[in-house]
Amino acid sequence: MLIVDAQIHIWKNNKPSNPNHRQIPDFTAEDVLKEMDAGGVDAAVIHPPGWDPNSNALAVEAAKQHPSRLSILANFPLDKSESRGLVDSLKSKPGTLGLRFALLQPHQQTWLTDGTIDWLWPAAERAGVPIALLGPGLLKVIGGIAERHPR
Repeated sequence: MLIVDAQIHIWKNNKPSNPNHRQIPDFTAEDVLKEMDAGGVDAAVIHPPGWDPNSNALAVEAAKQHPSRLSILANFPLDKSESRGLVDSLKSKPGTLGLRFALLQPHQQTWLTDGTIDWLWPAAERAGVPIALLGPGLLKVIGGIAERHPR
């Protein structure tokens, strides 16, 4: 049986802002692979953490170096206009399976209803890119978006 850890983080030169994560400045692909080997885990999906501004690049490099073991659900700043062009090229990045966004900050909680990220859904549909969302208390709103954008 193939065992896949569906959510891991790797980072470099940044301690996690969330105290529930390991409070170390670096947790690299090599660290992850050692722990995966020790635990009998075959593969993992990297979710680049928000506390490391270079986490997407780090994840892409890890997936490129270890394509049979590591893949990515990428992210980028949703409220920046320069991010709008990133969806189309996403699938060309090594190991990138889709996108994942955690809307945990109070200012992000309105983005699903105030138009800030309305551009994302049709862009992801056109590019064939799945999206995973984490939004506490936002399930009803997310459900409505999923109904309007089923692909």
